Amino acid sequence: MALHCQSRDDDLGTVVLENEQEIEWSFSVNFLGSTLFYCDVRWGSLSSWHSFHAYDADRDSGRCRSECRWMISKEGSLYGYDQQFGKWVLFPLKMI
Repeated sequence: MALHCQSRDDDLGTVVLENEQEIEWSFSVNFLGSTLFYCDVRWGSLSSWHSFHAYDADRDSGRCRSECRWMISKEGSLYGYDQQFGKWVLFPLKMI
């Protein structure tokens, strides 16, 4: 799976992840509370790119109290861990 994440100010580049492999990075929310990181993901070289918001300050300030965790299933479903309620939640992936 290829993953490319960025914000308005930072481009984290593209990484290729194998099954069950993880990636980690850290950042601080800006003074205005408008931080947004988005990621594009693709499985294999022939598939289409899909996009999701990895961190949206409006949505994630409570859900991601100390870290944001994401998981993409073998079927291509995106789940984000909600620290506030202690459960995995299904999120939409948008085709680019």
